[in-house]
Amino acid sequence: MRRPIRGYIPTQSGELIGREQLVASVIDHVRSSPLVVLTGVGGVGKTRLAAEVAVALADEFPDGVWMVELGAIVDGGVGVVVADAVATTLGIAPQGAMSMGEGLADALAGRRLLLVLDNCEHVLDATAGLVTALLSHPGEMRILVTSRVSMPHALGDEILVTPLQLTGGASSPAVALFAARARGVRPNFALEDGPDTSQAVVEICRVLDGLPLAIELAARRGADGRHGRD
Repeated sequence: MRRPIRGYIPTQSGELIGREQLVASVIDHVRSSPLVVLTGVGGVGKTRLAAEVAVALADEFPDGVWMVELGAIVDGGVGVVVADAVATTLGIAPQGAMSMGEGLADALAGRRLLLVLDNCEHVLDATAGLVTALLSHPGEMRILVTSRVSMPHALGDEILVTPLQLTGGASSPAVALFAARARGVRPNFALEDGPDTSQAVVEICRVLDGLPLAIELAARRGADGRHGRD
């Protein structure tokens, strides 16, 4: 069971597999840089990685670790919508005549917290503007962003999240993830179930390009006997 944390990080299902070195690297970057941006294709595990990092660092941020999901925002041209989403998650009310972005920057000045802005690719300009405003105030805030594309103006330290490795075949991280998720549906699942099981799983992971989300979906379907694609 995950220990209680101050802030808001949605509970993530299953153990994070095959990302130990990457988690450690992102943690180091967050500790040393005000802004870290995780980039990578959809389904590569940026959100899961960011949540893992936030939970690991929770004790270092007395004002909390907070994840704000921006994927549902429709109008990427209106910066106030991004600021509103952050304010709602952190429970910050409008500050008089200030814009929401200015009010957020003022309210959070001096706080030691980690803010995770998740799925920002369609609101990059608005996110960049808010990040710049927040970090322009003195304090110990750290911001971790996930996006399929780079932030404008090369803001922050960018880390590319790549698919899980397939090197090693049945012992690779990609196959380990498949087996772990399959056991979540069928506890007695094992790569040694039959002579062709291990080879079939390796091939599935290869066809799915090592993408964690695709591997997890395939593992769960395969383990409970269902087939098909989203």
